[in-house]
Amino acid sequence: MNYSFFSKNPYHMILCKLFGHKYQVLRSYQTNKKEYECCKCRQQFTENDYGELQPLTPKLRRINEVMEKFYIFRHARQSA
Repeated sequence: MNYSFFSKNPYHMILCKLFGHKYQVLRSYQTNKKEYECCKCRQQFTENDYGELQPLTPKLRRINEVMEKFYIFRHARQSA
């Protein structure tokens, strides 16, 4: 899902700071990690090791993808 056509509206960002974000699941991994996106300001978040939400950076997205590949490889190897 690419929302590049949405502009980051400062009005929506202020609303999120005042009333909180409205999260929507962007991507769900088999490792029980999820990536979320705010419907209003389009800011993306991910879960850390403690289950708390933190802003999604390219480094964290890459870590989630590598963990997913490792998880799939490991379970495919165990079932064979």
